[in-house]
Amino acid sequence: MNAGDLSALVQQLLLFHGARYTSRADEENWKMVPVTLLVPTQPMESLQLAAGEWLVVPWHLAGADHLQLWLERLAASGSRPRVIVLTQDRPLVADHHVAQLANAHRLELVALTADPPSVTGTAQAALVAQAFDADMQRSMAACNPLVHLAATGDARDPQVFLERLRHAAPQVPVTKAMTALNLLVYAAMVFAAAMRPEGGLWSTVAGGFGTGQLVAWGANASGHMAGEPWRLLSSAFLHGNMIHIAMNMMALWQLGAMAERLLGSRAYGAAYLLSALGGAVASFGWHALQVGPSVSVGASGAVFGVLGATVGFALARRDTIPSHIYRSLLRSGGTFVAINVGLGLAVSVIDNAAHLGGLVVGTAAGAALSRELPPGPQPALGVQAAIVAGFLLVLGVAFRVALGLGG
Repeated sequence: MNAGDLSALVQQLLLFHGARYTSRADEENWKMVPVTLLVPTQPMESLQLAAGEWLVVPWHLAGADHLQLWLERLAASGSRPRVIVLTQDRPLVADHHVAQLANAHRLELVALTADPPSVTGTAQAALVAQAFDADMQRSMAACNPLVHLAATGDARDPQVFLERLRHAAPQVPVTKAMTALNLLVYAAMVFAAAMRPEGGLWSTVAGGFGTGQLVAWGANASGHMAGEPWRLLSSAFLHGNMIHIAMNMMALWQLGAMAERLLGSRAYGAAYLLSALGGAVASFGWHALQVGPSVSVGASGAVFGVLGATVGFALARRDTIPSHIYRSLLRSGGTFVAINVGLGLAVSVIDNAAHLGGLVVGTAAGAALSRELPPGPQPALGVQAAIVAGFLLVLGVAFRVALGLGG
């Protein structure tokens, strides 16, 4: 680990405890130059970091004389930080020189080294050491600094951002559960069709299911919705054929992990189901305006909602996501939607209404259920329940309107 990595690690500690950069220049050039952070008077955690300005410096010049000259120039410039943290590859300034310079300049001075790992200096050194002790006393020289950055978190660096998400949520149980449930329902439908006298396993897999079979299993069917509104949800777990489910599940697997880590599993599960309902309501309402009966199935509304939830999170929490990841999310999301809407216009059996309905609901749900990035806590269960209830109320009203259109 070099001085720049160690400097970044200290910055993550301070940012995690509520610090903010004092200027845009510091925020934009945070990795290899001295940067100043303002620590609040009321830290977020129990670690009592002193309030005020902290100057974090990747220190490369050897010797106390160099440090003395630099401190004098700093004072002459009018800068008066409360705490200065020197991060060094190896011990460049002796401990007693650190203490002498701190006393002479009447400030808190902390010296960190990566090889061998140590933290020395005035009172604030003990607090910084407390935060890094477990990691530094093991094998800091050989560690991957991104793992440590992820532990306290800062979203500016794309690698840190992604590592932080994986560190905070290594598992994505809801994505796995939804994928498994869709596959199990498909397998059950194949098995049931294969048991019919006129059916066959391979013919069912190759040819897919007929309209009657899909309606029997709970499709979004225009003639049944008034008395069986549960079909709005059940239809999101049905698929017409093997290609249909394979495409949806691949998209869910690729999009779901990011969305679940951003939102948290509970909020992500709610966004998934709300998107499924939103897609089904939009599909039913659109087809209610058309002539003749309609049957719609598939998880694509929910999948579009998962994409929408990620975009909604990014829009609501833009200041926590690296700018180029933010732009990439919007760009890739827009491309995904444009391609699929284009395909839907070209291929009549693709249900664009379900896609767009799921996308709109998912985007709104992702924004409403967003949170501070991990390790920030999710909103309280009661707050999330109230948000979900509001969405259900709106979807219920929309469904009643769609029923009126169909009548």
